[in-house]
Amino acid sequence: MTSNSFARNDASLCLAFAGRGRDLHVRLTAETAPGDLEWAIGLFLPHWPFERAAGEVVPDIIVSRQADAYCVRASSWDGGQSLADDPHNAANALAGLLIDGLLAHGMAAHCLHAAAAEIGGRAILFCGAAEAGKSTLALRLAVRGYRHLADDRILLATDTPPHAVVALGLAAKARAPLPPGRGLAELVAERWQLADETISYLHLEAAETAAFGLERPLGALVVPRRDPDVATPATLVPAAPGDIARTLIEETTSPAGPAVIVPAMTRLADSVDGFILSYRDGDAAADALADAFDR
Repeated sequence: MTSNSFARNDASLCLAFAGRGRDLHVRLTAETAPGDLEWAIGLFLPHWPFERAAGEVVPDIIVSRQADAYCVRASSWDGGQSLADDPHNAANALAGLLIDGLLAHGMAAHCLHAAAAEIGGRAILFCGAAEAGKSTLALRLAVRGYRHLADDRILLATDTPPHAVVALGLAAKARAPLPPGRGLAELVAERWQLADETISYLHLEAAETAAFGLERPLGALVVPRRDPDVATPATLVPAAPGDIARTLIEETTSPAGPAVIVPAMTRLADSVDGFILSYRDGDAAADALADAFDR
C-alpha cells in the first residue's frame, strides 16, 4: 500500500490500514492536525502499511480532540477509548486499538504480549514477566542476522494446531539503560527515531524486521529469566507445558476473555515446545538460542 494525496473536504483524513481480509479505517478529525498525527503514526507503526482512503468510508476508529487531549476510540465495535496528551502517545494508543480491532473483527485469534525472532524459518517467542529482557533478546538476535518479528505484541493466527503467528509491523524498542552486548549499542545508535528517558523507538530496515501480515509457524515458546546469580552465563532447558501455559494465559489478550484464553493457551503449550532460558549474560543467551533453533 502506498500513500496518495486525498484528503476529505472537511479537512479530516481517513487512513486505511492493512488488515487480514479487509482494511481497518481510521478517521483523523480536522482538529487533530492530521498531517502531524499521520507522521507520528508512521513512526510507531513503520511496517504496518496504510494509505489515505478516497471516498466515503465508515471508520473503525476515530481520533479526535477533547480539550487538550487526543481521544482515540473504537467506532465499529464496543472497544472503548484512550486519551493521549501528544501525537506520539496518540499514535501508540492507536496501535493498541488497531490490534483490538483485528481481534474484534475475527482477523486473528489472540494477541500475545511477547517478543519474537525468526530463527530457521520459525518464530521463536519470548514471553513472561516484565523486565526479563524479552525485547532485548529479539534485538540481540537481529544483530546476529535473525529477522525481528515482534517487540512486545504479536498475533496468534488460529486457536488450533498447527500454530502460526502474524507480525504487526510495530516499531522495535530499546529500553534504557541499554545492557552491554555485541553490536547492540551500534544498532540502537543507527536506527533510533524517537527517544525519551526510558525508551528508544527504532526503525529497523525491511530486511531486518517483519512487516505487518508476515506469518510464520511457531517453533518454540521461551520464558526468559534474567538472574545475575545463576552459575552459567545462559542455560536453555525444556519446560513443563503447564508452566508455559500459565505464563501464556497471563500474557494473552482476546475479546472472548478467560473462558476462551485458558483452554486455547493450554492447547498451545501442549503442542509447541517450551523452554526456560536462565541467563546472566545477554550475549550468551542469544548465542544459546541461535545454537538451539538455527537448524
